[in-house]
Amino acid sequence: MTWISKKTFILNRSLWTRKQIALLLAILTLAPAAAYLSINLARPRPVTSAVMSDQWKCTKTAGIVTVCTKKPG
Repeated sequence: MTWISKKTFILNRSLWTRKQIALLLAILTLAPAAAYLSINLARPRPVTSAVMSDQWKCTKTAGIVTVCTKKPG
């Protein structure tokens, strides 16, 4: 193979393989889904507490942490 034919072969070669394209599509699909789920799980949600009276407002974050604050008044 001469220098010119090697250069032509390199220039005509595909920039992306099928594995690279599949990996890129997987990343582009899963990254937004992971971001959406993490935002929804981290958002505090109001909960009712049977132990606390009506003077308290409780929220649960990520399904684990429960925070209660006393209502003004």
